[in-house]
This record gives sequence, structure tokens and C-alpha cells, in this order.
Amino acid sequence: MSTAGAAGRTRPAWKVWAVVAAVVVVVAGLLHAWRNTNVLTADRLCGGLVPAEQAEAVLPGAGRLDAEGDGLDDDLTDTVCRVSKSSVLPGSGKSELTVRVWAEQGDGLLGVEHLLDLPRTSFFSGAVTGGVDTRQAWALLPEKCWTRKQPVIVRVSTTGPITDRAAFAAFTTGTARSVAAAAHCGDLPEKPGPLVPPVSDEARPVSEGRVCGLDGVSVRGRVPEGTKVLEQGQKAPAGLWSCSLFLDDDSSGIVRADGFMTYTASRDPLFTAAVRKAPGTTRGKAPDGRAAEVVNTQKMILPCAQGDPLYLAMRPGMQYLEAREAAGLPTTDDYFARFTEAAAETFGCAAPATG
Repeated sequence: MSTAGAAGRTRPAWKVWAVVAAVVVVVAGLLHAWRNTNVLTADRLCGGLVPAEQAEAVLPGAGRLDAEGDGLDDDLTDTVCRVSKSSVLPGSGKSELTVRVWAEQGDGLLGVEHLLDLPRTSFFSGAVTGGVDTRQAWALLPEKCWTRKQPVIVRVSTTGPITDRAAFAAFTTGTARSVAAAAHCGDLPEKPGPLVPPVSDEARPVSEGRVCGLDGVSVRGRVPEGTKVLEQGQKAPAGLWSCSLFLDDDSSGIVRADGFMTYTASRDPLFTAAVRKAPGTTRGKAPDGRAAEVVNTQKMILPCAQGDPLYLAMRPGMQYLEAREAAGLPTTDDYFARFTEAAAETFGCAAPATG
């Protein structure tokens, strides 16, 4: 047998192996793209409700997006969607977010149930209303989406902290827009308005006579003598606003975290409409004597001479409750009356003319 003949017979075998190797490379590349990237992922997840590109921007790390959820439930408020990002690459972790369509009392939206860290929350209002912190976000759906008794929100929670709040707010708004469109109950913009962030990342000393940026609000004689007071929240006025006071004392961890007093305010019309659905809301009077819609003695909607009404609320914290008797502190009604007067001026809500 000649050498040339043997070589001729081996060439096809080399070609076969070359083709096999090429196929292996292509398959490996496709497997990598499928398991570790989103090249092969659909543009929208969970029955079209969740924009994949925005979910990719929110969830930290690299990897493939996987989703559980088939779109809107027959009962809108039973809708749930989970999106996770994971990779088989060494050192890669897993991150996850959960989207829920949720009915909630309007006066509870600025509370710990939806934003775990209210003083560190960034709010947005106007064409779409909501808020975002490092782990949770919510956006109000249009009124036509609400139940007979409660407003409805899109609520997003994550398993780990989110560093890009703008992306988180955009994702929440985009998902709320998809939910409203799928339910045929209204229109929302693709993106939220400008975020109103906290003034500082950490609580800072109050300015005497201008606590929480409200002219005329003082802590003198209203906290235990000699105690340093810190504040944290957004700059007033704003469409949605909150400010919490903390005593810099030796309070235990849970008491200190709950703070001394938390104030909230809003002139966002959709948020005010949500509050009006709170059970027990009646006609009454504000501390300054003007007519008001009263949810309870520390939650009210005040009419304004011009523009939208002003919602005001106050919640005493555990630091106040522990110190009030021993330090002889004023009643909560006294704190709320002073807050109402200062907030009405700061938020431009003069009392309407009577008579």
C-alpha cells in the first residue's frame, strides 16, 4: 500500500473530526449563551408583564433571567411574577425579585409594609406615583384598576439590595404600565418622573426652629432634656414627602430604629384619592380649624385655597412612647397641631376662604 493512498484515505476522517469539533464549539457557545446570558431570552417575561431588559438592569450580577408567572390572574390582585438571575459560572450568585399586584389601604402606602426604610426612600409623583428604597418599590395603578374599597399597586420586592434606584423605579413603572394595559384599566408612562431622594444617606442633626425643613417646628421642650435629635427624609416640599426624627440616646436597637416621630405629606392627587378610600374617613376639622377629611386624629386631608388638597400624617415612634411619661412630653395631638401648621405653610396650602 502506497503512502499517498493511505494519506488519501485519512483525509475524510480529519474532515469529520473538524466538523464535529465545530459543532461542539457551536453547541457549547449556545449553552453558554442560554445559561449565562440573556441573548436567547424573550423581550418580556411573565406573560408579557415584565420587561426583560429592565429586569436585567435591576438585578445585580451576571447570568440568565428565568421567570415564573403567566400574566394577569383572573383576580387582578392575585397576580404574582418572580424573576431570577443566575449563572453556572464560578462565583456567580443568584438574585431574585417578586412582582405582586396588591390591594392596600391608601393611608398605609407610606408605611413599613411597603417601604422598609421610609427615611431613605426616593419618591416619584405626577404622571405615575410611587416610591423605591434599596429592597422594595411600589407604583399606584390608575383608579380604574382599583377595587371598590381599596387602591391597587404594583409592588416589587428583592432578595438583595438594589444600588440603582433609577433603574428600580423605571422597572416598577414599566411593569405597572404593562399591568394596567393588560387589564384595560388605564395608561401610565414608560418611565417615572424625577426621583426625590433623601437629603442625606444618614440621619443628621436637626436645625432648631426648622425641623425637617419646616419653618417654625422646634424640638425645644418636646424631647427629653439634653437629648440630641437627628432627622432623615426628603426635602420639603415635594409631591410625596416624609421625615423621621430619632433621639441619639441609649435606646435599644428596635426602639431606636423605630424612631421618635415620623411625618408624611403629599399633594399628589392620585395618592390623595387613594387615601380617601381608607375606611372610617369622615368630615371633620383640622387642628387649625379648617374643614378636613379625617382618617383619624393624626391622618387628614386638608383643602387648600389653590391647587390640590394636602394629605398630612404623623406616627409617634417607640422612642416617644417610651419617653413621654418620664420626660413629661406633650401629647401627640400637640405635635400634630404644630406639624399641620408648619406643613400647610411649607407646602403652600393656605386655608380656603370661609363664608
